[in-house]
Amino acid sequence: MLSNHLKQQYSLLLLTLLLLVSSFGIASAIDVQVGPQAQPSGAVLLVVDGLGASYVYPEHRAYALDGAPLEGAVLFNLTGGGARALDVRVPVPETTKSHSVLITGNSGTNPDRLGPTIFDAARANGYLCLAVLERGDAMPVLQEMDGVLYLGENALHGAEPIPGFRASAPANLSPIFQKWRDRFAWYSAPQGVAGYAGYDAWALDAAADTVQNLSGQRFLMLVNVGAVDSAGQNLGADGYRRTVQALDMPLGRLAEICRQNNVLLAVTADHGMVFPSATGKGGHLAEKYAARPEALRVPLVFLGPGVEELNLAGRWSEVDIAPTLLGILNISGNLTKEGKSLPIREGFDLRVTGAPGALELWRGEERLANAAAAGERRFRGLPRGLYSLKAGEKEWAVLVNGDAAMDLTGKAAPQGDWKRIIGIILILAINLGGIAIIFRIWNGRD
Repeated sequence: MLSNHLKQQYSLLLLTLLLLVSSFGIASAIDVQVGPQAQPSGAVLLVVDGLGASYVYPEHRAYALDGAPLEGAVLFNLTGGGARALDVRVPVPETTKSHSVLITGNSGTNPDRLGPTIFDAARANGYLCLAVLERGDAMPVLQEMDGVLYLGENALHGAEPIPGFRASAPANLSPIFQKWRDRFAWYSAPQGVAGYAGYDAWALDAAADTVQNLSGQRFLMLVNVGAVDSAGQNLGADGYRRTVQALDMPLGRLAEICRQNNVLLAVTADHGMVFPSATGKGGHLAEKYAARPEALRVPLVFLGPGVEELNLAGRWSEVDIAPTLLGILNISGNLTKEGKSLPIREGFDLRVTGAPGALELWRGEERLANAAAAGERRFRGLPRGLYSLKAGEKEWAVLVNGDAAMDLTGKAAPQGDWKRIIGIILILAINLGGIAIIFRIWNGRD
């Protein structure tokens, strides 16, 4: 048995450890919910292959390489509401590469070795991962899914969609995907622009039906439609415009089903389209096309719960889409730090450190919240605007225009989990010191 002296050493060691841990604030921060935060029950990420923002945003105008102005299309169900980023660029205007950037938030992603994706983060938080894909995705993307309906070839006519499932897929998913596999031929049967339009409408309607039948299940679904890109390369500028215009009705059907089911809908593209003239056929990756804004600038619109109705100015990147989507879903993912979340949520988080005692949050003459305990505080669900922080006789103004951090000591706000790291180091040091004491006592007894 241990001696009384050794027991006393253990007691002192444990007491010192508890004091140090509490003084360094290793415990979780205090969360204060200030305003309501809408929580979508799921999300659909729609990627329209080849859809350039220059052709569908009223703020932009598309031009051919020879300088000729090109006619655009009016997509009311895309630009008529939601949170819309006015200038979003893709790092590389190429389908497979761009899809990989989109789901990882990493501009240097290798499509054959994706690394962490939004689907990894979603699955870790209990979400189903689903996809309806017409083209452009490498096998690693398909392997991310619990259920997938995809076209193994890019042929507009004669192709047959292939359904695939993991054991984790819900039982009702298989008959839904089988039904839409059988309907593909009817949608894509017409010739000309009508066939291109039907090709896209098939994927949008299949996605809408799937959303309708996933009631009560949290999910993240990737949808890719491919006929806009094909129309640009095969039908020229006018066929491209007409195929884009045909998206509006099936997009509206999908948006309405998402709205009814409290599902977030994010719409973007992998690249745009450039035409040599008003009558020539288009491209996007060749050297003469790749640097043009018509190829690089893509639409980005978020519709549904958790987002403000606004037009967001500034230059943004495709790498920002992944963190924005996860942020709205309240999912934390170990993606790269390259992307940043767009400030489009209805409510933001304010993290405060270094308050000298009890802290109050005010907006104008109204006190919104108070946090009496010491340590880090996080005020959640704050609408965009100007606030005041009050502690004792001091007051600080803070503008919330996105998630924000403020250190009231005037130092830079701590990043990451430095308090936890410091605490762990101290614990290890104390443990090692305790072992040395015990060893000395034990040797003394010998």
